[in-house]
Amino acid sequence: MPDFEERADQLSKEAVEDYFAQGKVFENARKKLLSKGAKFLVGPRGTGKTHIMRFAYQSAIKDKSAPLPVYASFNRYLHLEPLLKRSPDALKRFHSWVLARILLGLAESASVLGIDVSFLEQVDNKLNTQKLTDLVSLLERNSGEDLYEEFGQYITISHVIRASHDLCHKSGRRRVVLLLDDAALSLSDQFLIAFFEIFRLLKLEDISPKASVYPGSTQYGPSFHVSHEVEEVHLWLSVDDPDYSEIMGDIAARRIGGNDLQEIKKEILELLKYVSFGVPRAFLRLLREYFNEKAGTSQSKINKIIQKQAELVGTEYDSLSIKLQQFSTIVKMGRKLFDKAVLDVAATQKDLLGVNRCVIIGIKEDGTKTPLCDRMLKFLVEVGLLYPLQMVSHGTDRRYERYIPHLAFLYQAGAFRKGKVTNFSSIYQTMALPASKHPVRRALKTLLSKAEVENLKLDLPACDGCGAERINDSQLFCHKCGKILVVSSLFENCMKLALENVPGISAAMIRRIHDNTKIRFISDVVASQNPSTDLQVADYVGPVRAREIINKVSVTVDEFLS
Repeated sequence: MPDFEERADQLSKEAVEDYFAQGKVFENARKKLLSKGAKFLVGPRGTGKTHIMRFAYQSAIKDKSAPLPVYASFNRYLHLEPLLKRSPDALKRFHSWVLARILLGLAESASVLGIDVSFLEQVDNKLNTQKLTDLVSLLERNSGEDLYEEFGQYITISHVIRASHDLCHKSGRRRVVLLLDDAALSLSDQFLIAFFEIFRLLKLEDISPKASVYPGSTQYGPSFHVSHEVEEVHLWLSVDDPDYSEIMGDIAARRIGGNDLQEIKKEILELLKYVSFGVPRAFLRLLREYFNEKAGTSQSKINKIIQKQAELVGTEYDSLSIKLQQFSTIVKMGRKLFDKAVLDVAATQKDLLGVNRCVIIGIKEDGTKTPLCDRMLKFLVEVGLLYPLQMVSHGTDRRYERYIPHLAFLYQAGAFRKGKVTNFSSIYQTMALPASKHPVRRALKTLLSKAEVENLKLDLPACDGCGAERINDSQLFCHKCGKILVVSSLFENCMKLALENVPGISAAMIRRIHDNTKIRFISDVVASQNPSTDLQVADYVGPVRAREIINKVSVTVDEFLS
């Protein structure tokens, strides 16, 4: 089986360049990231946002005529989230953490360019990379009180601007681009609003901040107006793109290698391309599953792999109701709408099989569509269940928002099946057919009932003391028992997840761990000084298996907190 890395944040600098696939959507994103002005790189997880940012950084570092690139990742956002419950100045500490990470990014760019990183001390004699590194590390562990009081609290936006101008001058570049990766990983509204206030203040004529964000869960706050402040750059390859198969093939060839791909029949490879639904990370995962799966016929292997893919995407979507508890009703109704849309599109496409391609659903714009309905659809887009297309009009009062439902779900619903037989080549042959003149057209009230649409609501967390439901989201004290209402910590909720919730650990393995160790929850693995040794106390768990369990826990934490 070929060995390859799915996640771009784990790639070496050389691999980032070697694995960058050709395609207009990717090259356009790279150019936008290095252009003037503030930009948001928008797309679901796994669509290549980190890879594009790291590639743009690498290419600009080498090109003296390009702007000075500065890369900073905020993928440990939620490690600071417990501070919101424990520290009265949590937002100030978060502010210092963000600025410290950007300053470290400036120091990294200086080092790569051969410039002495002590230039930071010329900006402020307190600034040095060791202090910044220590501050970031300690804040992410919810500690570092002394260092924050003595140093961290004094870091300001002005420090970042002055350091950016100083390094820009020393490097001989004309302007600076700040590549702020994983900027919207936090699901804490307070942190997100604070972050985008920093983003707005960093936007100057010669400093252009860029940030990667998600379509649905990102909160910008009342003073940040996306349509006026930034240009959105959408990064998600459409299965409708005429170059789709070629681009996905290039991704696989670069990451895995052409010789290994030749072991897969062409029709199976094409099928996996389309059921990955334009998400490179998902495509690589499907290929890994195919190489790993040995038992059964080709058809049973493919069915198993696609079913697992659909379950993974569906589970990721359903987890939003845990991560964003105030939207749990909206998430639940969104899944119901999606399932109905899949069945309707599948039935239509099956009737047209071999004649036309009809994988698009149009949802009518009418008076029933509320802001909560709009948010519901955006969550489906964010996880990658619906691909958004340009709105179309079919006459007065007949405007439709158009979406392509995830092809893995359409496949399972029999959209590409003729009679009782599903052909491996059915999807890509269907996608090559002429598009149907009209999408499947539905109103919200036909995908959900009128009552379900009208009853969409926010789910405010109940009082920890007496369980009374909150009256509104600005309520500070329980109206029943008077207790202070505390927002639950997503990080702590993740740590409380039982080991049974970690995908890929068998029930038999869980029983052995329960019988022979004290490990019960994700926090037990994360908090252990030597988790491998602790796990090996269980029967039939050696170093290799312990490492596999630890990796599965790490992936679960990363996915939960992202």
